[in-house]
Order: sequence, then structure tokens, then C-alpha cells
Amino acid sequence: MPHFNLRKLAAAGTLAVIAWTSVAGAQQQPGTNVPTPLPANDSVSSASGAPIVQEPVIDASTQRSSLPNTPLLVTGTVVLGATYGASAIAAGLSNRDSDKELYYPVVGPWMSLSERDCDLEPCDRKTLGTVLLVGSGVLQGAGALSMLLSLVIPRTTTREWYLIGNEDVLVTPLVGAGEVGAVAVGRF
Repeated sequence: MPHFNLRKLAAAGTLAVIAWTSVAGAQQQPGTNVPTPLPANDSVSSASGAPIVQEPVIDASTQRSSLPNTPLLVTGTVVLGATYGASAIAAGLSNRDSDKELYYPVVGPWMSLSERDCDLEPCDRKTLGTVLLVGSGVLQGAGALSMLLSLVIPRTTTREWYLIGNEDVLVTPLVGAGEVGAVAVGRF
């Protein structure tokens, strides 16, 4: 039967409990990169004069804004260009005097609609013509508005860090003074 020294076993157990509680108290909260602060009574003295390096905080995502908002600008240009192009072609092919107003972007369809008089000149498919003029006016206005808004509303892009883990265990990159690595934080 092996002989155990009861004092050595008790001392080893006490050291293990002290080490475990001090490590457990300094662990980060799961899902964050902010270390848990030390309790007020466990203040660390820097008698050796070595600087205390704070752990860098790495945000899980980085956002960047830019003007003009390129997707909004391109979408507005395409919508305005397509609907104005169709209106200009219709103005060139039509013999009606009121359809010559379609050469004006954005306001042309509304001017043509207000000047359209089907009593003097008979209108073929009056309802279809009215719907097309209203649709063209609305789409041209929406395209012009989105082009203007692209100069005011910034485009925000988010770059996500590739973090490994879940609520219990999180592995995240760590960059320090001349050191690069990874940190695993969580409940083990």
C-alpha cells in the first residue's frame, strides 16, 4: 500500500484550489473580449518597474462608411436612365404635341399627362397611356431621388472577424507588444 504524506497532499490540494480560483476570477466573460477586472483587494503592485500591458480589445466587427453610396447611386442611375430613355424614345416616335414634353427628365411625364387632351386628338388606349406616363414619372422621380440620397446616406460596410466558438468557448485573435497569437476564453 503506497504511503501518502498527508501534509504534502493537503498542501498540494490547497495550492490547486488557490491557483484555480485566481485563474477563474481573471477569466473573461463568454462572448466578450474585455477581461474581467481584478477585485479591488487583489491589486497588482509594479514594484519591479515593469509596465503593465493591457490586453487589447478586438471588436468582433469593423464598420466603415463611404460617400457616395455607390450601390444606391448605380441603382438610381439605372432606374432613371432606363425610364427616361423609354420616355425619350416615345417622345421621338409620337406625333402628339403633348408627348414632346417627355424629353424633360423627371417632370416630362407629368407635364405630358397634364397637357394630354384626348377630346381634341383621339387617344389610342387612353388607360394604358396614362398608366405608362404615371409609372414613368414615378420611376424617374425614384431614380433621381436615390441618386441624390446616395450623396447624403453613407454606405456602411462591416468586416466580420472570423471567431471560433460559441457562448461557452471563444477563440479570438490576440495582438500584443511584439506578439501575435490566439486566446481561448470560456468555461472549460
